[in-house]
Amino acid sequence: GYFRLTADSSHYLCHEVAPPRLVMKGKSAGWKFAFCCLGRVWAQPVEFPCGRARGDALRWSTPPPILTPPALPQGPGAQGALKYRQFRIQKKGNSFVLEGWDREFPTLRELLDVLKGCTLKSGEESFTVKRCCPPKPGEISDLLITWKVKDSTKQILNLTQLSFHQIRKNEITQRAHLGQGTRTNIYDGVLNVCSTAGADDEAEYFSSEPNNNSRELHVVLKVLDPSHRDIALAFFETASLMSQVSHVHLAFVHGVCVRGSENIMVEEFVEHGPLDVLLRKEKGRVTVSWKITVAKQLASALSYLEDKNLVHGNVCAKNILLARKGLEDGSLPFVKLSDPGVSFTVLSREERVDRIPWIAPECVQDMGNLSTAADKWSFGTTLLEICFDADVPLKERTPSEKERFYEKRHRLPEPSCKELATLISQCLSYAPSERPSFRTILRDLTQLQPHNLVDVTSVNPDFPVSDPTVFQKRYLKKIRELGEGHFGKVSLYCYDPTNDGTGEMVAVKSLKAGCSQQLLASWKREIEILKTLYHENIVKYKGCCSEQGEKIVQLIMEYVPLGSLRDYLPKHNVSLAHILLFAQQICEGMAYLHSLHYIHRDLAARNVLLENENVVKIGDFGLAKAIPEGHEYYRVCEDGDSPVFWYAVECLKECKFYYASDVWSFGVTLYELLTTFYPHPIKSSPRVFFCSPSPFLTFFPSPHYLFTPGCSFSPRSPFFNHFPLFFPQIYRLMKNCWEAEASFRPAFPNLVPILKTFHEKYRAQAPSVFSLC
Repeated sequence: GYFRLTADSSHYLCHEVAPPRLVMKGKSAGWKFAFCCLGRVWAQPVEFPCGRARGDALRWSTPPPILTPPALPQGPGAQGALKYRQFRIQKKGNSFVLEGWDREFPTLRELLDVLKGCTLKSGEESFTVKRCCPPKPGEISDLLITWKVKDSTKQILNLTQLSFHQIRKNEITQRAHLGQGTRTNIYDGVLNVCSTAGADDEAEYFSSEPNNNSRELHVVLKVLDPSHRDIALAFFETASLMSQVSHVHLAFVHGVCVRGSENIMVEEFVEHGPLDVLLRKEKGRVTVSWKITVAKQLASALSYLEDKNLVHGNVCAKNILLARKGLEDGSLPFVKLSDPGVSFTVLSREERVDRIPWIAPECVQDMGNLSTAADKWSFGTTLLEICFDADVPLKERTPSEKERFYEKRHRLPEPSCKELATLISQCLSYAPSERPSFRTILRDLTQLQPHNLVDVTSVNPDFPVSDPTVFQKRYLKKIRELGEGHFGKVSLYCYDPTNDGTGEMVAVKSLKAGCSQQLLASWKREIEILKTLYHENIVKYKGCCSEQGEKIVQLIMEYVPLGSLRDYLPKHNVSLAHILLFAQQICEGMAYLHSLHYIHRDLAARNVLLENENVVKIGDFGLAKAIPEGHEYYRVCEDGDSPVFWYAVECLKECKFYYASDVWSFGVTLYELLTTFYPHPIKSSPRVFFCSPSPFLTFFPSPHYLFTPGCSFSPRSPFFNHFPLFFPQIYRLMKNCWEAEASFRPAFPNLVPILKTFHEKYRAQAPSVFSLC
């Protein structure tokens, strides 16, 4: 009772101890009036001859309720006290009737819904009812005894208010990569906590000497990507916010460490990881009671933040961490809400759209609308996640489709459990003021009896099957770098959505920052081409991982463990028969590529990967082009860097690329495999390279000069000068690939049976190791 007098006149612990007046309103008018003592109905302002505009309000005093429209003073800019007209609502038996109107309604809600758009008259005054605006829980009303006005503004931190513990760089140890967050990389780590007094002194902070009197804590290191240093202040704001709150269901932030160009948030390690991972792993085996317990713990943490008028801004199942699974008999789950990551205020519009349906609709267009009401919408969506075992509506929609969903004010699907569906519907109201307080949410969840609830996972309509080609960056755990070029790099990651070490190894190709539009277009083209290819001798496309609203896209490919032939062959003794087998498989992959009207334009030993000792795969389709139907060649207009040492004459002179141009490159690649001599790595524009003086003799002996008598160009050349004598058939095949006239070169489908014959011949004749040294 004291709480209702001083803090929130509409709140009650349960129906058994609620005032009869609130219970009556709750049963008759629905949740909006069960939570409030004062409701308002605003009217569309109407001008009358007297020059006054009106608005209507429904004032709850003592039963019966009264519709009280305020009349504004006359004339523009006029001042004076508001005048009111009252329309009494009477209760007749189980029905409600507006005074002067003989129509009866079973509930106040139905009465008010019918009144919308109607005109009420009182003497010469008229009022048009527009909509009902119930008060917010906890707001100031005449029913409260209060001694100060509550500050309604949300807490905004600035640099002078930042407060967090500073951690020295030698106090943390960075270990395995755990995944990626929004503009951050997440690592497993150890924090050495010193127990010596005076550890916060400036000299101690900057000292590099370790403190022997310390203990180790298992922590998580959230490292802000150095390319996003411009948002470091917002990153520190989040750390400061989480450092100034303390709740049993909020993850503890130990502090912040600045390590060179890296800003690191150090947070407690929560043993069993994200909630959504466990729900998917235990799909169909988690009880309703377990889910209600988790929801109550989350609501408890958010109620704590709401009481402090703090906004989390990123409530979702992946940010809820499990300290205890609670799946065993007699055990309950225990969760902690993690920090929200980088501040909501620095997110781009694309990133905000990415967060649909967790982000509140009012925050998509305007970040200034962020309030505690936004957390209530996020809680509603998260409760849906929990009910549906981490399956979420709209996850397969495009960004534009997500935006239209909000613009049309569509409703998210609800669970079949009526009680939870009602609560979720309240949280997912498009009117922020109509969402219930977390204190109310927590009360309603507490009153639920899980053993009386039906299965909460049923949903209508059904969710679509998830797209296996969409990879989430948070599950990508970096292992090591595989290679790096001028514009991009390839890294080895473990994609582990179940977070139990059973994930698959994948190769992730990404562009470096600051790439040109031409390179970005080539990047997108490579992805689109790879999507259409499926052949045993072509690297398999697995999917893409996007962030920042698809501004940054990473290409996910199968991991080919033995690397490229360029790196493998110099370190291993490989028989001639095996080399010819590799050449045959390259031709099979290229024949398939050409059958789809694509040319590779970058066929070389560095782009042929070895899956095992008997299988090679063609990769790197960044320069690939599609030859239009009915055309013989593709003319390249852009004058970028190209692998000119592998290019045919027509490519260098006229920038024309035929299917046969790839055959020329194959001849150079076969030469690489047989000699383990590789052309100079310098890339150049074809036109510039062709016009330079003596380009072939200066950089690399082109196939034009391979057979010139006495040409000495590498340690391998003495052997190759005798190659025609020992292997005349292979020699002729290579020369055919380097015919000056493209039409005279063999096609890949014709090369396959020839190389297959060579392979079988030399496998039978030379089982011993073939070495070119």
